[in-house]
Amino acid sequence: MPAYHSKIDPAGCQEACGCSLLPLKTKIKGPAPPVASDEEDIIDETIKFFRANIFFRNFEVKNGSDRVLVYLTLFVGECLAACERVDTKTEGEKKLRATAEKSFAIPGDSKWGLGGMYPPPKTPKEGDTLRAYFKQARDEVAIRVLDLLYLHDGSKNKWWASFSKRKFMGKSI
Repeated sequence: MPAYHSKIDPAGCQEACGCSLLPLKTKIKGPAPPVASDEEDIIDETIKFFRANIFFRNFEVKNGSDRVLVYLTLFVGECLAACERVDTKTEGEKKLRATAEKSFAIPGDSKWGLGGMYPPPKTPKEGDTLRAYFKQARDEVAIRVLDLLYLHDGSKNKWWASFSKRKFMGKSI
């Protein structure tokens, strides 16, 4: 059975380092264009496919949307791992905010862990655009994962927390 790929069409979207800068449902400022609140964005897809895709060691990238899906899937795994030992929602919120704000590598950096799957930026401006897009997406993912990882009473959702030890494709970002 193959991994789930993004169904969002990247046609007409700006691209940076092979990643499509897809629209996001967010109030956070950044380079991502807005999407209607009733439509599914790449973060919704990432969360929807996360628990299935996390079991795959290989992922065939078909387009720029898939590259964003791979990056965000790895980041959701990082968020779950960061909250592994955090039991309350308020502590989890602080931990997720810190995880999203943490400095991160982009393609072309020496610390980039995804190798040749993403081409390096052709210009410094392209790298800055991708960094800003990923920053905006990471902030929004942290907000949405918080609501999944913790129940309304503030306790941890064991069905999501159980995936904290798994690594998508055996990699981390």
